[in-house]
Amino acid sequence: HDNYVAILKETGVTGYPFVNATLGHKVGHRDTPVGRQADRKKILDMKAYLESLPAPPGERTDAAAVRRGASVFETGCTSCHNMDQSKPVRMAVVPMEKLWPAYAPVTLAERKPPMSPIRNSPGSFDDKMVIADGSERGLPRGVPAPLLLDLARKPAFLHDNSVPTLSELLNPARGATSPHPFYVKDVAQRGDVIAFLRSQSINRR
Repeated sequence: HDNYVAILKETGVTGYPFVNATLGHKVGHRDTPVGRQADRKKILDMKAYLESLPAPPGERTDAAAVRRGASVFETGCTSCHNMDQSKPVRMAVVPMEKLWPAYAPVTLAERKPPMSPIRNSPGSFDDKMVIADGSERGLPRGVPAPLLLDLARKPAFLHDNSVPTLSELLNPARGATSPHPFYVKDVAQRGDVIAFLRSQSINRR
């Protein structure tokens, strides 16, 4: 909550909340986990507006490097990520254990079924998962793979913004137990993959 409030303040947004939830709904239901429900029409209107926004353009500086990087990416990264960002992300959760080999959660609080226990692991990578843990009804803890858009302007990477550059993200020097330990060892190939990632847009082909 504090993070969202800080972002709204930094971007000059005032007058929120713009949609007030109604009370008295069934606590624990998938649509109303805490007994509150936002207006469904307003939610659908917001969804339609967001889907109408144009995707940011990708960076195009070295077409040959982008092609080489695409080949490396296709070989090593597409078990989770899309090659073509115009296609929907597959409806699957990548387990936290796969994303973070050092993941060692402890239970902070038990919740009545079907609510999941609240868990947390040392480190910051899973901190934002606490809310999802309380609302995913016992499903595996993890995250969906994101669309790879606007990466040329992105100032930090991973869910906790702990990695400052794509070069560092893909560098095996981060270690085998770090979050997202999927690396490109060859320096030249790593540069090509970065060029490919920075080029991504919805209409890249």
